[in-house]
Amino acid sequence: MTVAFKDFAELEKDLLSAPKRKTPKVQPKNVVLFDTIASFRSFMTLQKIEILALITAAKPKSVYELTRMLDRGLAPVQKDCQMLERSGFIKFEKEKGGRGSLKPRLTFDYNRIVVELPEHPYELQFSAAS
Repeated sequence: MTVAFKDFAELEKDLLSAPKRKTPKVQPKNVVLFDTIASFRSFMTLQKIEILALITAAKPKSVYELTRMLDRGLAPVQKDCQMLERSGFIKFEKEKGGRGSLKPRLTFDYNRIVVELPEHPYELQFSAAS
């Protein structure tokens, strides 16, 4: 998974030129876009990194189980998971059988996120975060 940055003007330009290029997507697969470094820093809190690390390592069967592992309240963990889902970091898979709970899963199949800063890329290693 790669985190990249595009300001609103660049994104607007890409969106407007997409029909000419006949490409359905402006955002490449396995890339999450933020408009500024500040918006990424305010979004990617230590709690969200911890959630991603636990999903990778422990593979919880539900948000409730994830909440117990984190020793946090259900509402804040649900909110963080919803934000991670909307941003493309995780997805929810419906559990087969049982009560049909939603399993949080990573949308990418590896254990790191590369952050491509304009001049200095760095990586978040989940093994170091957990």
